[in-house]
Amino acid sequence: MIGHKILPLLHKVEHPVAAENIFGMCMSHPIAYVRYKLIEVVENWIPYFSAVETIVNLTLDPDDLVSFRAMEVCGKYRIEEAIPNLSKIIGDVTEKLHFPNKPVGLGAQKVLETFLDIFGTKNEEELRMLKHYFQTYGVLPGNYDFEEKIPTELLEEFERIEEEGMVFIPGGFFEYGLNENEVPYKTFNWNDSVPKMKVWLPPFFIDKYPVTNKEYDEFTDFIEENGHIFCHPNEPEGKEHRRNTYWDPRYKPDHPVTGIDFYDAFAFARWKGKELPTEFQWEKAARGPEGLIWPWGNSFDPTKVRYSGSLYGTNIDSLDEWRKTILKAHQDTSLDSYTISLKNPTNISFYGVVDMVGNTWEWTRSDFKTRRMFHPVWESTQTKANAFAVLKGGSFYSHPGLMFPSYRAKDIPFCRHNEMGIRCVKNIPVYLIQRALKKPITNKAIY
Repeated sequence: MIGHKILPLLHKVEHPVAAENIFGMCMSHPIAYVRYKLIEVVENWIPYFSAVETIVNLTLDPDDLVSFRAMEVCGKYRIEEAIPNLSKIIGDVTEKLHFPNKPVGLGAQKVLETFLDIFGTKNEEELRMLKHYFQTYGVLPGNYDFEEKIPTELLEEFERIEEEGMVFIPGGFFEYGLNENEVPYKTFNWNDSVPKMKVWLPPFFIDKYPVTNKEYDEFTDFIEENGHIFCHPNEPEGKEHRRNTYWDPRYKPDHPVTGIDFYDAFAFARWKGKELPTEFQWEKAARGPEGLIWPWGNSFDPTKVRYSGSLYGTNIDSLDEWRKTILKAHQDTSLDSYTISLKNPTNISFYGVVDMVGNTWEWTRSDFKTRRMFHPVWESTQTKANAFAVLKGGSFYSHPGLMFPSYRAKDIPFCRHNEMGIRCVKNIPVYLIQRALKKPITNKAIY
């Protein structure tokens, strides 16, 4: 029944929210054989983040039928997120090569085989180097400058789409980051903005404007009426999605939304049938093909942005002046608004994307440490999250040293400030790219 009737239907599922219900069944169904068969469906969605998380969790399934199959998938796709789970079973992979110790059965050998497949080597010296790299950066070394040969028909089908209110960003190489001598301000921690790197991305669409308060409020109305259908699967229980600026009249309907956290941004994007941009996508859209330091050129122009100096029409020449300005603004009830409307935009990138610098920080779906897909993990009922997501662009409170597009800000996923907003992207689904390539995706900037 499951093999001949159910699986063919499940393979036709295209929406990630529906797919995640299948993933949940794969982890929780009481019959091991059903969990085992459903791995076939989950594998078809790799490297979509929920599919990866499901496969990683199944490596610890109590039934060998399931756990061994999950390990085989991890090895095939080199799923590095499985490394901590595998280490729990056999310990240090470099030691187990020559001294199996305990456990010593088939399970331990399957784990070792999976380890070696993920690392891509049996050489002990290389294994030690890769293990150290993973412990330092949370990922294995990955290419960003590798062009994936996506079939032409898939690209052409995507490029024919007309996305209202979005700008098409062509695929190809671009300059990510800056060289040290190009960093315009060295007031804040800028070291992770260098060096300049060559990065390749597939084409994508990005919102021309940031999401507004009015648009976001329509989403929260939907959530309150219909439930948390589009929310992150690891969202904390009882999450409130109403922005924390909702009751403040200074945050006007046509202004960019603020007062939302990563979970809010993630859910809004899925509700719209979109995604949050990676930091690579965001930066390419902001800096254009020439890799400009700012969307409009290579020098800061305070007349083009809404930043801390805009609040009282002053120049921000020192840290002390900046701190005094934003502390004063925070208490100043006479300010009509912090953000501004985008009816007459002056801050436009080469591609025609508006207001990517200033006004509000924008959430991305990139992990601050790894630059890969950010995936917060919650443990039981405690508010314990994994790492930080990357924020880009600066806000009405920002110093110019925080606002050049290569600057990488960060925050925890459940933190809500009145400076944080979003814009969304539309991508070729990552699992469709992998199916079309008929092999794992090599370019790690894609996901």
